[in-house]
Amino acid sequence: MKHERERHFVTAPVGSFFGYRPGPRDAHHARVSLEPRREFLQGQDRVHGGILASLADTTAVWLVYPELDRGRSLTSIEFKLNFLRPATLAGGELVADATLVKLGRTIALVDVAVAQGGELVAKGLFTYLVIEPPAARA
Repeated sequence: MKHERERHFVTAPVGSFFGYRPGPRDAHHARVSLEPRREFLQGQDRVHGGILASLADTTAVWLVYPELDRGRSLTSIEFKLNFLRPATLAGGELVADATLVKLGRTIALVDVAVAQGGELVAKGLFTYLVIEPPAARA
């Protein structure tokens, strides 16, 4: 089951579009990396904050989704991401590390750090609603 969910994550269209590279993961930690591209830059030659937010969210999902029981899914309900320094094209690979804070029956909470060249560029907290399969809700 877990491998099936991991495979689903890796083949999702958004991952191919952005070029996410899922790294190691276990029940408490996960890593996803991304090589910045010119298309990811905003007007001041910095990686757009939305790209960093997407990378952080994706890493949190890479951590939690494979741990859910069959039929359960999740959806974002809130996140806060602090941008601490600019990420640039020249800075190289962006690496996001997620740490599970809590995986409950209805809520998952994940802490995510995004770094470039060993420097922290963003830090966030992501909250997800864990959705039961329709039969379990009846």
